[in-house]
Amino acid sequence: MDMLLMLTYAALAISAFKIFRVPVTKWTVTTAALGGVFMMSWIYISMAFFHPFTPYARTYFQTIPISADTKGKVVEVFVETDRPLKQGDPLFQVDPEPFQLEVDRLKAELILAEQHLGEMTTLIKTGSVRRTELERAQSERDSTEAQLEEAQFDLEMSTVRAPADGHVAQSRVRPGVMAGGFKVSSLMTFVIDEDPYFVAAFKPNALQNIEVGAEAEVFFTAIPGKVFKAKVKKLIGEISEGQLRSTGLKMVSFSEKLPPGRIPVVIEVLDDLSSYNLPEGTSAGVAVYSTHLAFLGELRRILLHMMSWQNIFSFDEAEK
Repeated sequence: MDMLLMLTYAALAISAFKIFRVPVTKWTVTTAALGGVFMMSWIYISMAFFHPFTPYARTYFQTIPISADTKGKVVEVFVETDRPLKQGDPLFQVDPEPFQLEVDRLKAELILAEQHLGEMTTLIKTGSVRRTELERAQSERDSTEAQLEEAQFDLEMSTVRAPADGHVAQSRVRPGVMAGGFKVSSLMTFVIDEDPYFVAAFKPNALQNIEVGAEAEVFFTAIPGKVFKAKVKKLIGEISEGQLRSTGLKMVSFSEKLPPGRIPVVIEVLDDLSSYNLPEGTSAGVAVYSTHLAFLGELRRILLHMMSWQNIFSFDEAEK
């Protein structure tokens, strides 16, 4: 941004010298240079305050780590990455045989426990047994029934299912992998099917001129030469760095993804991006416009378009 402003002023100054045939002396050159310094400083400070820009913007999406609630060997994987899924669709299967055997065993024990309870109920009427024996039989039946419900739950949980509508972005599970136990890491990364958050990080002094609904423009490094209409959707009122908590989980922090000292602002892109191959998580630049010094807003638009074209010349080190 600084370089573009300086090059623009230099081009205007050189043109003025040529068009108006200003003699090139140390005084005229010094005057042009000092005038440029003051003018550029005023323009830069005013634009940064009234029409702020940030190159630190990115789309964020919600993910759910997928792990197995039951311990066992994975015998089958039902899904492929990036395939649309509905909530409840099976993802992978932990070997159900041990859980099925446990269910069958407890069902047999429950039948015996109910028979024994029935016998105790009949005998208590004749006075052949004590009430404590009836209560013990009742307790054994209830305990077996509770164990059966737990075993049936484990059997059901051996089929790991999609927690919501979405897709699997990454899968680290294969048949033969041990699942469950200590959940050190997830076996799949599940992306929820919802609109991603587009967050831009502005310097704190710019927030005084950023309002909800304010006009904004966005360019993506992945789409050179294109600038898209947008607006400010939300100003995040609380950030995790200022959180005082007694217990529980911390708030989501953007400081790991954004430079320190920046304040996140949620941006809504108004133009349709569906025709572009734009991965979620891609980076972007954002400018927000206010009603103050509107002519500087137009200059900001020009500079933003120029910056969007610069992305054509973005190469990896190995390609230079």
